[in-house]
Amino acid sequence: MNQAYYPVRNRRPQRERKPKAENLSYFEQAFVCLKEDPDRVAILRANVNHYQQKKHLPKAAKAAITRFEYLLAVTENPEEMERRVMEDSYEGRKFRQMPLLLKGISTNSE
Repeated sequence: MNQAYYPVRNRRPQRERKPKAENLSYFEQAFVCLKEDPDRVAILRANVNHYQQKKHLPKAAKAAITRFEYLLAVTENPEEMERRVMEDSYEGRKFRQMPLLLKGISTNSE
């Protein structure tokens, strides 16, 4: 893109956005419980199936459900799942748009 052809295209530099710690604590707690008991992946699968049948969800939530479905098809290793969901990238942010998929994995009694 030569400057002569696009004289109006004056974009501000993108600022670096850091995820807030309070938003990530729920995901961290869920993945700690998932590492302790890998059988809880079945709960994650059940949540994906449950929310996949809902028709009232917004487009971003449906996309997050589809991404989790693909992730579960690739791996059931909790460490690998945590790495992909918690990474600071486009994919990681899209995974974190639907925290209800991790509902029931972490318990407050632990």
